Amino acid sequence: MKFCVNKWILWGLLILIPLAAPAQKTKHSLFGKKRTATTTGPVIKKGKKQKEGEKVKKRQKKEYEKARKKEIKRRFNMQTKETQARMKQTKKEANRFNKVNKEPFIKRILSQKGKKKKHKKPKKK
Repeated sequence: MKFCVNKWILWGLLILIPLAAPAQKTKHSLFGKKRTATTTGPVIKKGKKQKEGEKVKKRQKKEYEKARKKEIKRRFNMQTKETQARMKQTKKEANRFNKVNKEPFIKRILSQKGKKKKHKKPKKK
């Protein structure tokens, strides 16, 4: 009997509390803006936090690149003149190699268009 009474009290509280609470207006309804639903779902606008997060990521990336370049420069200055000259030469060669081998994707496809691989036929015994 006691358990049954407690059950009714809980049900009464669950139903009456939401009814007694005043309806809260949303941020959009206060300013007269309405969110329209699309076929794929509700419209999601970029919030202030998302924009701040993107700014933080950009700043961190920029700081990382700055620190990396600074460290490379520091290491370069620690080396002897012969090592510096050798590193400069290696960098020039690498840049030249990358420029030659860097072709646009479309150009590569067009050059491959007429070419077919020749498959070797198996030898008969």
